[in-house]
Amino acid sequence: MSILRDQLTSVFAERLTTAEFDLMGALKDVLAGVGLSIEDAGGSVTCTGADPVVKSPLRIGAAASIGLLGKSIAAAAIHRWRGGPGQDIAVDLRRAPHRLCPFYDGKWERIGLYPVKPTFEVGHILGAVFFETADGRWVLPQAGYPNLRLRAQELLGVPLTYQPVAEAIGKWNALELEQAGSDAGAVFPMVRTLPEMLAERQFTEVLAEMPLIEIERIGDSARERLPPLGALPLSGFRALGMGHVIAGAGLGRSLALHGADVLNLWRPGEGENDPIYATANVGMRSTWLDPRADRPLLGELLSDADIFFQNRRPAFMREIGLAPEEAARERPGIIYVSITVHGDRGPWAERPGFDQTAGSVTGVMALEGSERAPQLPPVVVVNDYLCSWLAQIGAIAALRRRAEDGGSYHVRVSLTRTALWMLSLGIFDKDWAYGMAGSSEAHTYLDPQTFTAATPLGDYQGVTDQVEMSLTPGSYDPVLIPRGASRPAWR
Repeated sequence: MSILRDQLTSVFAERLTTAEFDLMGALKDVLAGVGLSIEDAGGSVTCTGADPVVKSPLRIGAAASIGLLGKSIAAAAIHRWRGGPGQDIAVDLRRAPHRLCPFYDGKWERIGLYPVKPTFEVGHILGAVFFETADGRWVLPQAGYPNLRLRAQELLGVPLTYQPVAEAIGKWNALELEQAGSDAGAVFPMVRTLPEMLAERQFTEVLAEMPLIEIERIGDSARERLPPLGALPLSGFRALGMGHVIAGAGLGRSLALHGADVLNLWRPGEGENDPIYATANVGMRSTWLDPRADRPLLGELLSDADIFFQNRRPAFMREIGLAPEEAARERPGIIYVSITVHGDRGPWAERPGFDQTAGSVTGVMALEGSERAPQLPPVVVVNDYLCSWLAQIGAIAALRRRAEDGGSYHVRVSLTRTALWMLSLGIFDKDWAYGMAGSSEAHTYLDPQTFTAATPLGDYQGVTDQVEMSLTPGSYDPVLIPRGASRPAWR
C-alpha cells in the first residue's frame, strides 16, 4: 500500500467542514521532496486568506498558493546561493486561483480592447461538454487544435456539432471510446471517481510511487558553478524549450520572470491557440525550427543551454533524438524537464491529453459535479500552471545539485500526479464549501493584480504572479512578441 494511496483513500472518505488547514506544512512537504525548505527564502513567507474562496470541494486556493510560494522560494533560494540576500515572500490565497487560469472569465488577459479569443473554430462541443456513453458513463472529448479535431471527427464519423456528436458517443461504451481515441491520437477521457483511478494500472504501477516532483540523475558531468549574482535569481541561465499549450510553455514563462533567457522552439506549421499563447508565452522569445531537418542547429542551441524543457509525448522526443538520455549525452550537465499527462512510463504514457484530461480521470470532475453529472471546476484549468511551477522548483533544485555534485538531471512532473496531489490536500463537503465561499473577508475571491505593457501584438493586459517578492519581484523581457519572431540564437 503506497503512502499516496493511503492519503487519497483517507481524504475521499471524509468530507471536510472546516477551513482549518496547515498550508505551510503542505508547502514544507513539497519543498522537502527536492531538498529545499521554506527557510531557503531567507525571510518571512506568508499567506493570507483561506479556502474555499470559489465554489468548489477542492482546495483550489491552497494548491495555487503552495505552487506560487514554492516556485518563488526556489527562485529566492538560488538568488541566495549566488550571494544575494534573503527576502520576504507573500501570497494572497484569495487572488491566487486567478493565476491558474487567467483567461477563463474573459476579464484579465486582453490585447487592445478585447479579451483574446480562440484561434480555432471549435466552439464548446469538444472541450467543455461532457457526453454520456451507451453504458451510462461520461467522457469529456477535447479537441482544441485542428489535428485533434480531425482525428475526433474521423473516429466518430459525424459533424462536430452537439446532436450528431452526442448520438455517436452514445453508441460507444466509455472505456472502449477512451482507448479507441488514444489509439487514434484523439482525447476522449472517461470520467472516473477517485477510487476508480486508484485501481487503474497507471496508478498502481506508476503514479502511486511517483514523487510529485521527480529528479533523477541521468548522466555524469563536471560541476558547473552557479554564475555570479545577477539582477534576478535566474539571470545568466539559458532555457531551451519545446513547450506548448500551458504546462510546458508556462514553465518558460516562470523561468523568464525570474531572469532566465528562454527560447522556445516551434516546428514550421505548428499551431497554437491565441488565448493560450497570450497567457503562457509571456516573457519568452521563440523561433521556428524543424527538429529533424535542422537538428545540428538544435544541437548548437542545446550545447549552450542550462535547462531544456518540453511537454511532448515521450515517443516523439525519442523520434527526434532528444530523449532525456540523448540530450544528456549531447550536453553533459543539462537539466532536462519533462511535463507529461500521466507520466512517461506505464500503459497511459503515450496517451495525449490536457489539464482537464487529468481532472476527468482522477475524480476531480465527478467531485465538482457527481458521477452522474460531472462538472468542470469553477476555475476551469487548475493543473497546468501548477505543473509549470512544480517543474521550476525541480529545475532549480537540480541546478544546485549540478553545481555541488556535477551531473545531468531529469526533472519529471505530471498533470495527473499533480491533480492527485491537489486532491490529497483534502476534500470539502460541497454544500458547506458553497456556503462558505464569499461568506467573509477571509473567503472573498478578490480580483487579481494585473499589469499592462505595449507589445508588438498590441497593448497587453495580463495578470501578475500574485506573489510579492520583496527583493526580486521579476520582470518580463520581452513581454509578448509574435510567435517565431526571434532568431535561433542566445542573447
